[in-house]
Amino acid sequence: MMNLVSRWGATSTVGVLVLFAAPAVFSQAADTDGADVKTPEVGVEAQGAQSPELTGQVKPEAAQPETGQPTASKGAAPARICTAQTGNNYHRYGVLLREKLKGTVDVEVIETRGSWENIERIDSSPRLCDAVIAQEDAYILHQFEKPSSGLTMDRTATLFPEYVHLLCPQTVQAQSLSELDPEKHSIIVNEYGSGSYITWRLFRRLNPDYKRFQIVEKGVDEAMLRILDRGAPACFFYVSGLGGHTLNTADNTFGAQLRLVGIDDPKLTRKVGRDNRQIYRPSRIDVGVYKKLQTTSIMAPTVAAVFFLSPEWKARYPEAARQLASALLQVIGESND
Repeated sequence: MMNLVSRWGATSTVGVLVLFAAPAVFSQAADTDGADVKTPEVGVEAQGAQSPELTGQVKPEAAQPETGQPTASKGAAPARICTAQTGNNYHRYGVLLREKLKGTVDVEVIETRGSWENIERIDSSPRLCDAVIAQEDAYILHQFEKPSSGLTMDRTATLFPEYVHLLCPQTVQAQSLSELDPEKHSIIVNEYGSGSYITWRLFRRLNPDYKRFQIVEKGVDEAMLRILDRGAPACFFYVSGLGGHTLNTADNTFGAQLRLVGIDDPKLTRKVGRDNRQIYRPSRIDVGVYKKLQTTSIMAPTVAAVFFLSPEWKARYPEAARQLASALLQVIGESND
């Protein structure tokens, strides 16, 4: 199912998808790439002309009737929500929705490996999910990688922002990603199919200069070991909510050896995809979020975690769809308290 092309270029290192891993120091279920979050604000609209290569456009196909969908139990419409691993924030939102909808919608919370698998599952025929939680850029990248799929989803709600972190050794003098030298610094990206993997691929489309970097795919623990090594300097590119397990562990344990480097690139705010949307928004990680990894506030793009819904399910169960919208409002509001 996970057939996202892993191809970075002639100088890059190609990684493999790891389905099972031993218990790890930095990586926990609650910190699965791009889904352990608190909920700060996001900001600003992009300007400028649209490049044809960024549209990813094909003529969307009309939504087709689904077959093989679960039959509603008496008095409750069935809804399969694809999320992530247990403990991950995507999964937590699914569980909260199931609790809110008990008795009115029969919610099945499906565990997955995250955004890319969720997009592929709802794109299958018949659909294997009625709703998914995914990084917004995963949907856009899917349009580029599979232009003939004609995937249709209703964008129902933005749940929370996720921040793009760039973690480097203290010896790296650059203050931003644009100041890193591709001849001297390599970029470590979390493994195939992860949120960080997806975001870096779309970054390369928005700013082709990033194709000059040597890319190394590693799991979270291996990535941390690599940037702590005193060999050739490398930085770890990681999408996560603020104050997540991985970044907090790095801050508390290795803050004297590592630092956050900003990402402030206007090209990343260009609008892309069939809907011509701005995916990345300039945001700021304020002083104090990480006690040791930063001494000043830094710029970091955010990408939204989005709740997408099958339009066929919405048409089949209009009252359940209204109940779902109400539950989403409650869960988002309570998470922001």
